[in-house]
Amino acid sequence: MKKIKFDLSFLYLFIPMLLLEFSFHFVQFKGIDIFTVLRIVLFTLFLSTFIWFICSRFKSKKVYFIVGLIVMIWFSAYSFVELIFKNFMGDFYSFGTVSDGAGRIAQYALIFLAAAKPSYYLCFIGIISYLLLHRFVKFNDHGPFQLPLIICILSFLLLIPCLNLGSGVNSIFEVYDTFSNKTIIIDKMGIEHFFFRDLTALVYKAPEKIVIDDDGQDDVVDNPVTVRKREFDDTEWKAIAEQEENSNMQTIDKYFMSRRITQPNEMTGKFEGYNFIYFMVEAMDYLAIDKDLTPTLYKMYTQGYSYYNHYTPLYSCATGESEFVSYTSVFPYVNTCTPNYVAGIKFYEALPYLFKNKGYSTFALHNWRDEFYERKVILPAVGFDAYYDIDDIWTDTSIQHTNGWQADSMLIEQAIKHIEETNGNFFCNIITSVMHFPYEESSYWGDYYLDQINEVHPDWGIDYKRYMSKCMDFDNGLKILLEYLESAGLADNTVICIYPDHRPYWMDYDTVMSLTRWINKDRVGENGIYRSPFIIYNKNLNPTVNYNYCSTLDHVPTIANLFDLNYDPRLYLGTDIYNGNNTVILANGNWISEYGYYDATSEQFMAAEGKQVPDENYISRTNNSVQNTIKISYLVLDEDYYQNRRSICYPKSK
Repeated sequence: MKKIKFDLSFLYLFIPMLLLEFSFHFVQFKGIDIFTVLRIVLFTLFLSTFIWFICSRFKSKKVYFIVGLIVMIWFSAYSFVELIFKNFMGDFYSFGTVSDGAGRIAQYALIFLAAAKPSYYLCFIGIISYLLLHRFVKFNDHGPFQLPLIICILSFLLLIPCLNLGSGVNSIFEVYDTFSNKTIIIDKMGIEHFFFRDLTALVYKAPEKIVIDDDGQDDVVDNPVTVRKREFDDTEWKAIAEQEENSNMQTIDKYFMSRRITQPNEMTGKFEGYNFIYFMVEAMDYLAIDKDLTPTLYKMYTQGYSYYNHYTPLYSCATGESEFVSYTSVFPYVNTCTPNYVAGIKFYEALPYLFKNKGYSTFALHNWRDEFYERKVILPAVGFDAYYDIDDIWTDTSIQHTNGWQADSMLIEQAIKHIEETNGNFFCNIITSVMHFPYEESSYWGDYYLDQINEVHPDWGIDYKRYMSKCMDFDNGLKILLEYLESAGLADNTVICIYPDHRPYWMDYDTVMSLTRWINKDRVGENGIYRSPFIIYNKNLNPTVNYNYCSTLDHVPTIANLFDLNYDPRLYLGTDIYNGNNTVILANGNWISEYGYYDATSEQFMAAEGKQVPDENYISRTNNSVQNTIKISYLVLDEDYYQNRRSICYPKSK
């Protein structure tokens, strides 16, 4: 009896694709579980046999070889870039965000590629193995095609029920369907599968499922320091909600109205009637706070209010989304550059609107143009009366153009001119840029103070010295600002707040953290890179360190309480820092609390030093709360909620 031979040429593609997947996983995730292996094998079988089937319709075998080679080149390069992007931006890119980041990466392409760790090159094992298999291995390429076709169909059919195998708390199918966590999808499904899901996410994402638990604590007074109580009449809100036909809007209304009303505390109205200057500082790290080289910043940190456990999460488009979160207290999309996506939509609950509603003049300045973020559209939509970018500033003929990012000291001088023109209280938002990477390359401000830095830190690498040189320009600007406020008689009633948009890119962060032990010995491990300075300064403050856990998501309700603005705390996804320890939500749903760190991908909780792992009820409850925060934020953004509920965003407090 003649032995039947089957066409096994699909293995030329299947084996290299599988090797690529395993290489990627061990580089990025340091391991792989059995259920992930099963899902990856099934998808790789499906994809490789499907490509083989299409190519087998052509007579020439070269078609299959060329197509397979193109596929391997694409996925190898794609995986390689994803690893660099994850290391650089803190998250994987997707087609919803890559257009916003592509411009920045294109400008520094060589530096971007040079930042690749040696292990990242394992991604090219797929191409190498593909060529070696074709050169040295002979798989039978004749016979009935039923076997590969059957494998293709069966692997696809088996993949669907395997989605949730070993999923634990997070339903992988739900995450996959809603495209709400890129890291989980890549970790549990594979990088090649993620590519196709990312493409389909451009046109389809399932709606988020939100379970609202009414904790019945609306009347709880957290810090009953006065007889005053924060109350709201929800009659109008309930009437609008009852007439609402949009189910998403109904869900949002119910969620917000069910939330606890945080009550006044000992810090309520601390700065009522003060002017406010709000700095978002490009790439500011604790490394920028140096007693000898940045004495003004050091003074503001040590003589003002500082927040020891403050975090600046790294979102998909870090600068724009950190800025957006700090105005709105809304968690950004995971796969879209949120501020550009919602540009022009009114956020009437945003911080500038709260100040504007109190009679403040609101204006913002930035020493660059709308190359990456549409601030000329975004900032008026969150309540700024005016916005001045570098093109507006350069109308002043005395301003000098420099090589690299423009001076923050110059930006602050321009801000002072607009402050001088203001009548009454003002909210001035200053968005800096000089501390932006690259640090390896020579630039005007990166080299300006090198001689002084060499005297203090001669052993530092050149990139750290150039970073510090840029920090010194910002510090000089702060000095100019404080001197102006004093001379103008504004120092007593002006509050300055400083926070970063993200960590400095392209630096070895183990080295950065080792150089900042003097200020924060706990800055270790993966989460240490997100712990960041948050400073509130006024010349008359008693220096205070707050140890509550908090993030940029908590800025708006905290500042609104300090200035006693007219706001409903239920409308913000963050919480007043002075009402207790908050949960810090990082990108992709990871979170940090006073008890430790929860990794949403591995679904593991790691207790903080000196703390015991809390019970499962706490972890489950917190995880559900975090997921609700993210999901309700997406609905808020999808439905233009604050624009459609304008009458609710300026509540009448009693």
